[in-house]
Amino acid sequence: MKLKRRYTFLYLPDDHGSSRQLDLPRWLILAAGVAVLFLGLGSVLYSIDIGHGGAWRPGGSQLSRENLVLEDTLDDLESRVGEMGDQLAAVRDVQIQVASAVNLPLPDDETYAAGVGGRGLLARVTEVPGGPPLLREDLGDVSRELDRMLRQARIQQQGYLAMIDTLAARASVRDQIPSIRPLDTGWLSSRFGFRTDPFTGKQTYHRGLDFSVPVGTPVRVTGDGTVVLVQTQRGFGRVVKVDHGNGVLTVYAHLDRALVAKGDLVKRGDFIARSGNSGRSSAPHLHYEVRIGDRSVNPLSYILDSYAELR
Repeated sequence: MKLKRRYTFLYLPDDHGSSRQLDLPRWLILAAGVAVLFLGLGSVLYSIDIGHGGAWRPGGSQLSRENLVLEDTLDDLESRVGEMGDQLAAVRDVQIQVASAVNLPLPDDETYAAGVGGRGLLARVTEVPGGPPLLREDLGDVSRELDRMLRQARIQQQGYLAMIDTLAARASVRDQIPSIRPLDTGWLSSRFGFRTDPFTGKQTYHRGLDFSVPVGTPVRVTGDGTVVLVQTQRGFGRVVKVDHGNGVLTVYAHLDRALVAKGDLVKRGDFIARSGNSGRSSAPHLHYEVRIGDRSVNPLSYILDSYAELR
């Protein structure tokens, strides 16, 4: 059916007033309908644009879309930061266990948990004109949390380095203690303390241990140290003395010959001499002393085992 060229609208009021008639051309009615349709569509698009921070407006779409990407990235970063925090806490537990095992102090919990101020990389990323304020605030929180965890990681690193240094120092001190027999063979022929002198028959104080062994038996140094004396003395005959630090000195006397020179660094178990019968000696043997400062102490208090048994 062909549309009419004009349409007539009749207005009848409820108060029995006079009626009115309005004639409108078809093109005008169609134009009004199209205008209403476009207005409705524009209202929908505007609502979508506002909800997405102006993503559909010319000149603002790229920035808004970047902010949307940043929001997704922030969610992922927050998740990763949480995982990092859990891992740091696990490492902290291990550090506490290790420190307790080796009897070392740890930084107090308040120091460890302390955060640091300042703005990190993520906080600077938000300096984009038009960025949502909430996004800037969230990124700043993530940045501060990362700064705090970096500080905790540094504290843990320093703690482990201190443990390594302390354990190394302890190992060094332990290795310097003269704690093995100076010989792998032989028998103890004279102990530390009062004894009858084999030459005079009188009671004298013997300041070391005598090990009866054949001439030429290898003599080991009983702890790490530095050779401070190699010479022939009237009573000791050929003698080697080793400084172990902390005022500890060992003496190896009546030797046949020395295998080291003054100034040599030696490690526990190294061969430093051959036993002999030099000096004031009634039979082949090794005289062994441990001195702390100017005082001789009983070497048996230090000997734990022979070098061969320790290996």
